[in-house]
Amino acid sequence: MLSGFTDKVAVVTGAARPRSIGRATALRLAAEGAKVACLDIARPYDDFPEYAVANADDLDEIVAQLRDVGSEAIAVRADVSDETQVDAAIAEVVDRLGPVDLLANVAGGSGAGMGAAPLLDLTPLEFQRVLDVNLVGTWLVSRACARTMIAAGTGGRIVNTSSQAGKVGWPMIGAYSAAKAGVISITQVMAQEWAEHGILVNAVCPGTVDTDLVNPNNFFVDIMDAMESGGFDAWMGREIPIGRAAASR
Repeated sequence: MLSGFTDKVAVVTGAARPRSIGRATALRLAAEGAKVACLDIARPYDDFPEYAVANADDLDEIVAQLRDVGSEAIAVRADVSDETQVDAAIAEVVDRLGPVDLLANVAGGSGAGMGAAPLLDLTPLEFQRVLDVNLVGTWLVSRACARTMIAAGTGGRIVNTSSQAGKVGWPMIGAYSAAKAGVISITQVMAQEWAEHGILVNAVCPGTVDTDLVNPNNFFVDIMDAMESGGFDAWMGREIPIGRAAASR
């Protein structure tokens, strides 16, 4: 095991889903010696039950993997868009592991059954849910963790996951593009407001990553196949210099 984050307490949202950025982040932090709280809703959304999310078994599985590599890891269930659940979840993390040092906001997404549609056809409920999960959730979890960092007086690090879609809007995922643009903006505000407390806040903007959200027989591939001459492979070859998606692990 490496020791870059030995005994640091890290929270990773969206950690449960297999083949995901969140799970890969949790595994790397554990390998670096951190104590990891895996925060995930781990159940379908009440308003969009058909949208694919992680389940309770997925959450248990990642925690077991982290413990297998020697990390002190816990599972915490919460809907990141719900203030009460978020505040309770972070309070649980502090009680069980200690004050939060590191936060990776990865929870988010959009897709078949939640927000993947032309803007003309998108329902207000879908648009709001995508904003809530991607943008509001980033703010709520960051706020809760920042408060614990400030109370502890030791500073901290926050990394928010935006997207290339937040820099250049992508067709068919307009709500997601808007939410991820908001993540970039709110990250800049967090960085300015919390710098005096020793909290550094940054955003990352991944492109196409080989996860369960982007893979064959998935909505994103179907969209590119319909819109692009030559389909998804042609689009990827043109837009990504290396000609392939980034690995999720």
